[in-house]
Amino acid sequence: MKLYWCRRSIPELANLPRKVRNKNYQDAFRMARTHREFWIGTALYFLLLLGAFELFDSLFPGEPGIERDIIRCVICVVPCVQLWTQFNVYIMRKYYRHILLRSTQE
Repeated sequence: MKLYWCRRSIPELANLPRKVRNKNYQDAFRMARTHREFWIGTALYFLLLLGAFELFDSLFPGEPGIERDIIRCVICVVPCVQLWTQFNVYIMRKYYRHILLRSTQE
């Protein structure tokens, strides 16, 4: 499975100007929210995030504090958001390839 690190790495958006690329991505993302798969992915994201927080707390026990909470959020949230984004790009490419490929603004 290919990882899409940014919008430019999505093949359908790669050769578009930034303004068109962002508009196409936002339109496809808005449309993807109507699919059951999006909401299943969102629920899995939150479950994974809770699991990551629990795993962090069990591997690195310590006193609660702002520094620890910031480190925990960075270590746990960033990978979970990346996975959620990959799931959303999969949905957009599967159902809304025609929106991602638009070359002009409407």
